[in-house]
Amino acid sequence: MIGTDFEKIHFVLFGWDLVEPMALITDVIMGSISIYFGLKIRSYKNAHPFYQYWMWFFLIFGIGSFYGGFAHAFFNYWGIPGKIPSWISGPISVYCLEQAMISINEKDKAYSRLKIFSFWKLILVFVAFILILSLANLEQKPGLGFLPIAINTILGVSAAAGVLGLIYYRKGYSALYKYFALGVLVMLPSAFVFLLKINLHPWFDKNDLSHLLLTIGIIYFYLGVKHLHKQGFHQDAYI
Repeated sequence: MIGTDFEKIHFVLFGWDLVEPMALITDVIMGSISIYFGLKIRSYKNAHPFYQYWMWFFLIFGIGSFYGGFAHAFFNYWGIPGKIPSWISGPISVYCLEQAMISINEKDKAYSRLKIFSFWKLILVFVAFILILSLANLEQKPGLGFLPIAINTILGVSAAAGVLGLIYYRKGYSALYKYFALGVLVMLPSAFVFLLKINLHPWFDKNDLSHLLLTIGIIYFYLGVKHLHKQGFHQDAYI
């Protein structure tokens, strides 16, 4: 089914009338994997901003995803307000990803401009998000609240992990930067799956498919970080 949604699947657990069991499962799995990756990077005890920002990306993205699964399941009780914490975590995690990839660049004017642009893009996204929450009727069109989050994710992840990762790879910094570009290639369709409402089955709808693609994408990201660490990219290894 494309362009519209299947009716939400209901299930009862301990007397609670819950919905979207598969979204709960796929979100919790994705969130748990991401949090695990963040903790693994934290164990590196490496002070380079590249690792610090990636650690926060995985932790914030993971916590937001984990919570988001319950926001899906408890929608009958929490409604749209219940989704807001998960939505907020999105731009913050993308900002951390952007800063991680920018930290590899030479410390020149382009580096400073990229960091400033990333910061003000984050502010702009939150301004747009607050305006939509204040002015739009999200009860009738709940997808509007997620729209600035989705657009920011597409642009930020594609530019930082995809474009910068490919640039670093082609400049010969390390072949391992290809992992970030591959992660983007896998993740990018998830935004269109969600926005275009591409649903394969009532038990595997747009949320579940996008969660699967995102999970594979963050695995590629982690492999890139992990292998760079093994290769010896450390505190003094600024390009």
